[in-house]
Amino acid sequence: MILQGARMASLISAYLAQASSGKVLLRDEQDRLRFFIENVSRWCQRGMSTLHFSIETRGLERLDLKNKNYLFIANHMSYIDVLVFSSKLPSVFVTSVDMGEVFFLGTMAELGGSIFVERRNRNQVDRDLSKMTDTLKQGFNIVIFPEGTSTNGGQILPFKKSLLMSAVESERHVVPVAIKYMTVDGEPFGAKNADKIAWYGDMTFADHFMGLLKLKEVKVVVDFMEPIPVTKDTHRTEIAEKSWEAIQASYFADRPADFTASGFGKKREKMTDAIT
Repeated sequence: MILQGARMASLISAYLAQASSGKVLLRDEQDRLRFFIENVSRWCQRGMSTLHFSIETRGLERLDLKNKNYLFIANHMSYIDVLVFSSKLPSVFVTSVDMGEVFFLGTMAELGGSIFVERRNRNQVDRDLSKMTDTLKQGFNIVIFPEGTSTNGGQILPFKKSLLMSAVESERHVVPVAIKYMTVDGEPFGAKNADKIAWYGDMTFADHFMGLLKLKEVKVVVDFMEPIPVTKDTHRTEIAEKSWEAIQASYFADRPADFTASGFGKKREKMTDAIT
């Protein structure tokens, strides 16, 4: 674990140094954002390899990434989700203002080009939505986690809908993405080992990350599903329901029989309306 920690510390230091240089040297906002997301993607690739994560992607061939950009909607269990996704596809991530205020993680997210949103203030939500819409129109991929919080991975929570309007306003297709942790040190992901991956509730980052350094192998599947066409007339509820159904179907597929038997993997029959 000591060697593993030293390697990760070296990678993080190098990432922060390069990102900080880009922040100072690049004055054009779009050039700076493009540098941020490409830089963090490269370092996430190295970080995931160092942490012994084996990541399989499915469905990327469905996407016209050379000519189009998308709003990606994914389930959420941990800060690791961002590292996993970014290692495969440079993107702008949307996270909460609260996360931006967390020591170390906030700086990492800022230098990765994240957009920080405040859902509790209606006026602020409108400004955040405008920022997301502009970023999509500029050709950047954006990733949101519409459950609004991270979970232990036992179920997919209802999706909050307000930020989905960025896809409507920019007329960008939405791509549902299921992030599925399949095995942890050779054992199927489930109630017994979920907390080694999931970061939620009142868990501290330091303790969780130290535990992460002890893992020998984590296998992950990132399933990119069929894009959902979006126009100015598309309703955000339709986007939320279609995305949630697609992600839930994929997330619970290929799981061992006892994944839901204990009540840990709780598959909902349908999405209930979220507050926003």
